[in-house]
Amino acid sequence: MNLRQIEAFKAFMETGTVTAAAQRLRVSQPAASKLLQFFERGSGLTLFVRDRGRLSPTQEARLLYDEVERVFQGTDRVRQAAAEIRALERGSLAVGVMPALSVGFVQEVLARLGTQRPGAAIQVHARDTPRLVEQLVTHQIEILLSVHPMEHPDLRTESLCRVPLACILPPRHRLAGRHEIRPRDLAGEPFATFRHDSSVRRRIDQAFEDAKVTPRIVLEAPMAPTICAFVARGLGVAIVNPLYVGAFAPALVVRPFRPRIDSEISLALPRSRRLSALGEAFVAAAKAVAAEAVAGGGVITSSYG
Repeated sequence: MNLRQIEAFKAFMETGTVTAAAQRLRVSQPAASKLLQFFERGSGLTLFVRDRGRLSPTQEARLLYDEVERVFQGTDRVRQAAAEIRALERGSLAVGVMPALSVGFVQEVLARLGTQRPGAAIQVHARDTPRLVEQLVTHQIEILLSVHPMEHPDLRTESLCRVPLACILPPRHRLAGRHEIRPRDLAGEPFATFRHDSSVRRRIDQAFEDAKVTPRIVLEAPMAPTICAFVARGLGVAIVNPLYVGAFAPALVVRPFRPRIDSEISLALPRSRRLSALGEAFVAAAKAVAAEAVAGGGVITSSYG
């Protein structure tokens, strides 16, 4: 019993005659008859009653047809799923991002990807970069985005974008009307910043030191969302990568900070594994958002609502 014989049986049950079944299969009537004979023999059942040259299905044939129909419905679903996956209408993707990028940059990428591929399911793993590198190497995630070093022999990395840090302020702050902010402008201002073990904190501290200004630090936090929320409540000012701002944007004023301090976002992928089609679409969307960020000095024109 093979697939062609099953197709002949299905065609006969649905058309009622060997002639019509042959036409559907695009074979001769004798060929269709032979396929049905082989199918009946392979089933070990009496499937047809022959009366004056005409075949009629038995009760066993009708019961077997019900099973065949279910199989073909499943095959149709498989074909449809394959077509949808080819069109990127379905599928799943696991992406790893450092927590700061999960609120701003990656949300914008997901918003654009969701518009293009509404059936896709994206898992975002927001963890520290060393842990995400382990997950990428062990194939628990497919893509990794971070501003921190991602060195591993099994990974390949590329730069997505390099943008300057910006000063974020509450909307009614006295400095909100300035075109750019310098360290001396922030003297005496309540200042939120990253912890001492952060590389970006060291670079911000150096900018203040070079300007001979001592910031009045009132908050130290490990993650950018905490700092952005603090500033959005009007409790102080801060210097962050503008791509971290994300949903806090309506409650903040973002101004260029001088001297310029650049922050680079990099993309890491496994060397030994090819990206899925959905993964390629995510990378393309990330590169588009990154290009906008560079053109806008770190400010993204959001596609939300």
